[in-house]
Amino acid sequence: MSREEFADAYPTLFHISLAQDMRQIMRHGLLSTAAMLDRCEVDGSQRFEIESCPRPSPVRLSHTVHGEFLINDQAPMNARALSKCLTDVSLEQWCISLNRRVFFWPTEHRLAKHIGARLAVRRPKIVFTFDTRSVFEVLDFDSFEFSAINSGNTMRRAALRGSSTFLKASDYPFQERRKRRGIGNAIAEVTYPYAVTSSQIAAICMTSKFVLHPPASQTVAEHSETKTKETK
Repeated sequence: MSREEFADAYPTLFHISLAQDMRQIMRHGLLSTAAMLDRCEVDGSQRFEIESCPRPSPVRLSHTVHGEFLINDQAPMNARALSKCLTDVSLEQWCISLNRRVFFWPTEHRLAKHIGARLAVRRPKIVFTFDTRSVFEVLDFDSFEFSAINSGNTMRRAALRGSSTFLKASDYPFQERRKRRGIGNAIAEVTYPYAVTSSQIAAICMTSKFVLHPPASQTVAEHSETKTKETK
């Protein structure tokens, strides 16, 4: 799968953050769980519980310099169900792999499905809407990995998963899955390793739109950044 093929099929990428303040994102970037743990200097048994096991609820971290971070839960990923669908990795290895990735949704349908999920619907979120070509102008396309399944969900007929779940673009059977499953199901998840830095976010934001998604009782607000505004 080439960069052009992907961008033509999925012109927009979405990312969901539990950060409560856009300034935190612009200061630290988009951080994987591992990156947040490193930033907050978490280690030992506390780190193991957060990074190497499914998290039933969100985890709040605090650092004297960097402030507070909220790590999302993995409630849809039941440990018992997960252990039954892992093929060639341990539960600990799988959790560590997920927690070292920054996740993007390739379609608005998948984004809406995630936002509307029963376990997540009442949580305030910041939803980033990125122009795919803008992303690839800043981030190395060959560093991305793609999954055909929702890797963090083991509910309702959990798919098998393991070391070959996440594949580089050169190895991903995009055309085969597109013919068999349609464009909406050819790719389920797009991941980038560890973190998207604040300087990278600033560059991508020149052609990206941000959407603040609060609880249902509040109004959805949109905030757009343009190249013109960014360069003033």
